[in-house]
Amino acid sequence: MLYYVQNSVTGMLLLVILLYFFLKQQGRLEKEGRYFLALWATNFALLACELCIDILGISAPTASLALFVAVVTAIFYTLNPTVGVFYFLYIQHVVGKRTKRWFLLLLVTPVLFVAVTSVISIHTGWLFVVNELSEYSRGPYFFLTVISNYLYLVLGPIYLVFNHKQLERKIYSTLLVFPFPVFIAGILQVMFYGLEVLWISLAISLLILFFNVEANQVNRDYLTGLFNRRYFQKVADLAFSKKKGINPQWAFMLDINGFKYINDTFGHAQGDEALMRIARLLEQAVPRHTVVSRYGGDEFALLTPELPKSEIARMLERLQQILTESNAAGECPYMLTLSAGCAPLIREQYPNLDAFLQQLDASMYKAKLESKKADADKHSVIFHICK
Repeated sequence: MLYYVQNSVTGMLLLVILLYFFLKQQGRLEKEGRYFLALWATNFALLACELCIDILGISAPTASLALFVAVVTAIFYTLNPTVGVFYFLYIQHVVGKRTKRWFLLLLVTPVLFVAVTSVISIHTGWLFVVNELSEYSRGPYFFLTVISNYLYLVLGPIYLVFNHKQLERKIYSTLLVFPFPVFIAGILQVMFYGLEVLWISLAISLLILFFNVEANQVNRDYLTGLFNRRYFQKVADLAFSKKKGINPQWAFMLDINGFKYINDTFGHAQGDEALMRIARLLEQAVPRHTVVSRYGGDEFALLTPELPKSEIARMLERLQQILTESNAAGECPYMLTLSAGCAPLIREQYPNLDAFLQQLDASMYKAKLESKKADADKHSVIFHICK
């Protein structure tokens, strides 16, 4: 009995600690955070139900509590595949895809099946048996719950593999590995009756998921998915303190021209769409390992790795080309153009990082003035390089 209590209580304490850190870092809870919280709540409820069944239905059965144990067991079995549903919804949101109604219905079908079968099992003993002494044991069709659980654990990683391009490598690998501890623990638990490692393994997986994915969102802009100003300044500060290499890192400050006009004329929803479109175009145009961030409002900031000036010139040409092609495609009712200030990050030329960023900001506004000239409409991006 002590083993069962320790196992479940340890898992629940891990989840309480996780909840503390999760709520501490959250501002307004976005959909992604709500799905994570749903995963947490389901895991906690499963551990609580398991503890109750272990004490009342296995270690210290009491005849007067037979119906109560049977009801708790039915809830426990129903919650088993629910974890898979929230895992699927979570990764779909992280990938950036909307959940269609038919897909959601398909997703919850195994849960509904298990829920109905669990309720019936109180009387038939199909999935589980709780006898008149409130003693719990598995039923003859227990394997149906195993199949429903493993369906999500197998299809989830397959879904991720097909959508891996939308995710950073670190986040992708974390989401991909997430179900495997649960997968292995489930096999062990089925093979060795009495061994309980499944839901504590899920608690550990949630901890890993939180510190690798959810904590990463602190450095992300909620609208565009780019890094935020806080993260940009942190990596710029590190770059500023580094010793000079063969080639410097380059920083860019970019501003959308006429963004107020887009908001006032077409509405704020179109303004948000413009920000997201620019975010995706910047990601396409820049070299690998470039930090792309939303600096604030309609301003963006980039910090490249150490590159020769020729590579920076190619990046500028690529951005010009991509944005021109996007405008030519006519996918939105307005033209998107950018003004950009850029400079090599050479610490010997500036007393501190703030002085460098002020110079970069001034360079961007010089490009902004250039964009208002008559011949500027021939270019999708106007650049100004700090001298």
